[in-house]
Amino acid sequence: MKTPCFVSLTRDDSARWYRMGVDNGYEGRYPYVWLRDNCRCSQCYHSSSWQRSSKVADLDPDVIPSSEELIDDGRVLRVIWPDGHRSEFSAEWLNRQRFSESEKDVVSIPELQRWGGELNRNIPTFVFKKLLQDDEELYKWLNVLTTKGLAIVKDAPLETGAGQQLAEKVAYLKTTIYGKQFQVSSKHDASNLAYTNIALGLHTDLPYYHYTPGIQMLHCIVQANGLGGENQFVDGLNVVEQVKTEFPDAYKLLTTQNVNFRDVGDDCRAYHIKTDRPIIEYTKSDEFHRITYNDMARAPSMTLPVEKVTEMYNAIKIFNQVMYRPENLVQHRLIAGQIATFHNTRVLHGRSAFKVAEAGRRHLEGGYIDWDEAHSRMRVLREKLFGDKHL
Repeated sequence: MKTPCFVSLTRDDSARWYRMGVDNGYEGRYPYVWLRDNCRCSQCYHSSSWQRSSKVADLDPDVIPSSEELIDDGRVLRVIWPDGHRSEFSAEWLNRQRFSESEKDVVSIPELQRWGGELNRNIPTFVFKKLLQDDEELYKWLNVLTTKGLAIVKDAPLETGAGQQLAEKVAYLKTTIYGKQFQVSSKHDASNLAYTNIALGLHTDLPYYHYTPGIQMLHCIVQANGLGGENQFVDGLNVVEQVKTEFPDAYKLLTTQNVNFRDVGDDCRAYHIKTDRPIIEYTKSDEFHRITYNDMARAPSMTLPVEKVTEMYNAIKIFNQVMYRPENLVQHRLIAGQIATFHNTRVLHGRSAFKVAEAGRRHLEGGYIDWDEAHSRMRVLREKLFGDKHL
């Protein structure tokens, strides 16, 4: 690919920026203060850490350069500042700095793919050992979790710790109130309904965390030798779009009114954790952000106005009914050696009740990875596999 070159340079001191034309047809505007703040010389920038060593306390927001010129056949902009400091910027680097017009980070802002019941018997599937050995396959798995939110990993060892092995190819497991990993099996005096054999409604995990885990893994080590125990999944984004279109009043409540969640118990340690947030959340740029829904963990306290309580219950019930539409629901009974991996704040999961035949048992091991770590790993893999460059 041809290295970009600047073909024009105009200064506008009233707007305090340069207008610069690139030989690919793009014309960019580069504010003086931004250029001074991003000087790439060894005094201002520590290249091995990719961090700025200059300080905003020393920066004049109204700075105006003394002079400028294009050098190296237009491949470099040289700027001289009033204090005599010299900055040089490559056209290749500046060409990628387009402020609000910059290319989107495909990792942070992916093209989300909605889905429903068509994923029954058609969930994207990966091989455990290949994910540990092949970086391209690892990237594909993480990309599916980013765009679709659901994948099965098969042929994992039938022992605890497989989830940790997979997590360590990405970064590490997130420790929660249930420990680094948690064992899902029926037990007396269970600290969570997951540790019983009753049906679990569709939900997102750990809704009472301010910083909720992003990726969940459920590794089937032993499946019940009796009936039931099917895992259920639904795409929260798909549900949101249906509620938004068909039930706008409920949608408004679900996006604006907080619901309280809490968990109290004594697992790895005594805990009492709580938060409140809307069931449906978007980013400041109106991108879908997350779902927080868990009937089991909804707190009895409600901090919304009392006049809205009944309306809110109706809205929550509408959301629940849309989730369980047959065309939205995916069911998959994990077999031993399979790991269900899914986007915890987008894909809601549950399970049917199950029975264990005499002398039998059911054992799943769960764990979480944070999206910050997964996205970091994806960018590193993109640099290695596809030649992506740091900004």
